[in-house]
Amino acid sequence: MTQVIFGNHSAVRVRRTERDKIRKFYRDVLGCELLRKFDDKDDFRIGDEFYIAFLYEAGDGRDVDKGVTYAAEDALTDDDFLKAIFLELKAEDVEKMRQRIIDFGVKVLDVPDPHLYFQAPGGQVFRLVGTTEDLSRYEGN
Repeated sequence: MTQVIFGNHSAVRVRRTERDKIRKFYRDVLGCELLRKFDDKDDFRIGDEFYIAFLYEAGDGRDVDKGVTYAAEDALTDDDFLKAIFLELKAEDVEKMRQRIIDFGVKVLDVPDPHLYFQAPGGQVFRLVGTTEDLSRYEGN
């Protein structure tokens, strides 16, 4: 049977007004590496092998990724972001990272689960878990 797996690249459309907060949060709070920054696009590496691009408005980043059209005006509303998929972030020291994230001033979401769910600058929703935590209960085990 043919099957799929998740790749290691992701991109999200965000408002240009969120750019400085996004850069500060992902670089300074989460410790991600800002690989490239342009008027319309930032490329971050999360961990060793996951890449996420934040797409803003038209600018000089278009020349880097030929043939790709970025349209931040099509970004989801705040309510729609909350209905979208969340990504899971793992940290060795969950409590320390939790405090750094909350101290930054993100929107903490009320989810009936012991983990921190939050909306990052730009609207992405994340769940924070421990790197060695047993998460089998989420896998139907």
